[in-house]
Amino acid sequence: MTVDLVKIIGVAVLTTFAVLVLKPTRPEIAALVSIAGGIIVLLMFVNSLMTIITNITAIVQRTGIANEVFSALLKIIGIGYLTEFAAGICQDAGNVSMAQKVLLGGKVIILVLALPIINNLIEVVAGII
Repeated sequence: MTVDLVKIIGVAVLTTFAVLVLKPTRPEIAALVSIAGGIIVLLMFVNSLMTIITNITAIVQRTGIANEVFSALLKIIGIGYLTEFAAGICQDAGNVSMAQKVLLGGKVIILVLALPIINNLIEVVAGII
């Protein structure tokens, strides 16, 4: 795991340095380098994400949590990470306003996906009371 983190940090630092060098003379290339570096970093920890999903799946099977709840949770986590990544790209490109809108959109979608879970939780609590 430590080796993976060192690789991720290395790619991030090299990408950042390349962007800083390219930005004054070739801003369009700098933006592409930034996006490519971000994608490389994402691909570097896909295996770790698969390990997490496997472990969560095992927990869900042992506890008997409904598959719909598990699926919604995975979607919520994925949307959170993707919107954060997209907002970062927007900010890197200098479009802070768009980054904020991407984050707001992600939050709204997360809330929509969480509504069935919240409803189920309220029903359980109401049943106990």
